[in-house]
Amino acid sequence: MAAKAGVLLGVVAVICCHAPTGNAQQKGPGPCHLSDIKVWQEKTGKVVKGQPQYRVTFENLCECPQDYVDVRCNRLPSVEPVDSRQIKVMDELCMLATTLFKGSKISFTYAWKTPQDFTVVSATSLCGEGAGPSLQGDALLEN
Repeated sequence: MAAKAGVLLGVVAVICCHAPTGNAQQKGPGPCHLSDIKVWQEKTGKVVKGQPQYRVTFENLCECPQDYVDVRCNRLPSVEPVDSRQIKVMDELCMLATTLFKGSKISFTYAWKTPQDFTVVSATSLCGEGAGPSLQGDALLEN
């Protein structure tokens, strides 16, 4: 009987410690990670004011929508205007201007002498009805 109680207590402890905490409750799929947001860029073949044009694309591979996606962008230098409906430049960081749903893609172009770094540094995962965990680096931060 004591062995059964010990096993039951162990199962309850595992369930307890892996449940989401905080105000937001996740429903359905598990938490997202920054690595679930894929980023790639390619030369378009177009030249703008003597500089090569690049297309940057973000795609969400997680079941949960991703919002407030911040990427490193070095002030996003460009000799052509960057579409602010897709990305907002905020000094060293840029933020995607819309929520990134599973399988959806957000793209924009810029023209500069060298390709820029667009490493994802933080995002908020939106699971179920409320806001889900915030992600920074590879850490999961519950709201």
